[in-house]
Amino acid sequence: MAKPIPEDVIDEVRTSVDIVDVVSRHVQLKKAGKNLFGICPFHDEKTPSFSVSEDKQIFHCFSCGRGGNVFKFLMDLEHVSFPDAVREVAEFGHVELDKAYISNHKAQYTDTQSGLIDMYERAQQLYSHILKNTEMGHDALQYLTERGITTEDIDTFGLGFAPDDQILQSYFNEQDGQYDQLRTSGLFIERQSGDLADRFTNRIMFPIRDSNGRVIAFSGRLVEKVEGQPKYLNSPETPIFNKGTVLYNLDLARSTILQEHRAILFEGFMDVIAAHRAGVMNAIASMGTSLTNQQVNMLERISNQITICYDGDSAGQNAIARAIGLIETNSKIKISVIFIPNQQDPDEYVKNHGKDEFINLMSQTGESSTSFLLKFDRTGLNLDNETDLLEYLQKALGRLANLGSNVEQDLYLNQLSDEFKIDKDDLRMQMRGMQADRIAKKNDRRIYQNVPEPESPGLVQTKQQPKKGSIEVAEQHLLALALNNHDVWLRLEAKTDFYFRDEQYQTVYMLAAGYLENHSSYNPADFMDYLKEPNLQSIVANLESIDMNEDISMDAVDDYINIISNFAPLESKIIQVQKDLNEAVRLGNKGLQQELTVQLVNLFKQKQQV
Repeated sequence: MAKPIPEDVIDEVRTSVDIVDVVSRHVQLKKAGKNLFGICPFHDEKTPSFSVSEDKQIFHCFSCGRGGNVFKFLMDLEHVSFPDAVREVAEFGHVELDKAYISNHKAQYTDTQSGLIDMYERAQQLYSHILKNTEMGHDALQYLTERGITTEDIDTFGLGFAPDDQILQSYFNEQDGQYDQLRTSGLFIERQSGDLADRFTNRIMFPIRDSNGRVIAFSGRLVEKVEGQPKYLNSPETPIFNKGTVLYNLDLARSTILQEHRAILFEGFMDVIAAHRAGVMNAIASMGTSLTNQQVNMLERISNQITICYDGDSAGQNAIARAIGLIETNSKIKISVIFIPNQQDPDEYVKNHGKDEFINLMSQTGESSTSFLLKFDRTGLNLDNETDLLEYLQKALGRLANLGSNVEQDLYLNQLSDEFKIDKDDLRMQMRGMQADRIAKKNDRRIYQNVPEPESPGLVQTKQQPKKGSIEVAEQHLLALALNNHDVWLRLEAKTDFYFRDEQYQTVYMLAAGYLENHSSYNPADFMDYLKEPNLQSIVANLESIDMNEDISMDAVDDYINIISNFAPLESKIIQVQKDLNEAVRLGNKGLQQELTVQLVNLFKQKQQV
């Protein structure tokens, strides 16, 4: 069992890194004022409300309220314990920890998940050994070699081969594999008799890895076509695998995607491997199915552009159109499309033109999603036929009506006008009519559903929050000032009978007093470690996000103290008298009503004086 990590070691680890560098591995951040903002990794949102302060070394989400220092970020994101978060940050900051503090336990996984991951990684090692070193894997290895797969590719992506010999079940039986675990792993199928059989046979095995690089599933490809069997067979969903939440090769591509702010989405595993071999390191693929909302959300957090590079055939174009529709509906990420000439796959293009030409092709801006869709909409239509032409123009103008840029609309209106010899103003008028119809329909739905008009977009758009009263505002501002300004802290300490009415603010205040007895100055990130409790850490993160004036007036401080000390008790009394008055009205007690009304009037007079 690992020993507790001393406070001085925790301080050394925390200060060895910049929280911006750690968060940037998971969230794409952009500078806005003093802080950096991005899409919150803890909830679904389209407008960035997740803030990181480089000065204070903390994060805070204005929407969901999460906040803390670099350790808290990893604890919440990866569901790890505090010691595991410290160890991960130490590794990132190149701080060598005493082995006594290091545990092999992977807290981000449950015991069940850890057991299944261990099974999958042992299975991957076995499949890889069979492919590289045995006669059983000879034909599969030859096939991969003919497809341009190198030994380095096999090692990098962990490729293997599952033979026909039910070898995996025998392998785990020899290692005392538990029946229930084998049955639920997804590596086997259960026969009616209850016996287990290998799920994957006579297939080249592509390991599927999670964001930590751990093997959580397989996709098996037939070496030769077999009647009645799918070309690719994926692992079923298990406690460690949901195909809608995983992108192939994201674990290796993430850092490049973050650096280049761009992901290139290919259609298949072999395309990704070929692109990676050629030097395109931001290549990923979905799991043989259409993209999902979760996958789009994952990409939006680390990239602001997706380039789709699917096959140019009919099936590939249909898949591109579906992907564009899903991405545009669920995110604001920029989309472009690149086609490899002559419907070649990446490996063929590299063989014919070289790596440099392929990298150059993949680095191009590509065709815009609108340009692609305007061409795609022509599929199956005869534009020499008036009916088909009108149908196409209706679709095309509908797409242009959705564009947010007048310049972009103008560009495509010019193209349509030139190609079909139709007056541009007529096209624009019809497009404007479509826009007006959509706005009217949205307003009708909003009225029918009693949905409030959305606020104008901004950098930070928070969920609807109850309006804060003057007492809460005073307590927040006073506590934030006291923590960050020693003069204000001393002023508050001198008020021996003062206390915060909010229990959590008072708790933070009392703990801060203990913290400052042992620390020469206040450091938000360090104080959060001292607090331990996640809810208190979030409160401090929220306090630190308040934009305070650097020129602090002691008159303002005294006003806050006055509101909290005098105004708050009056508010409590007024609320109680109002409740009593309502009860007296309900009971019909006229005498009590008169007495309570007089009390209420006097309390309001006192409140005005305060």
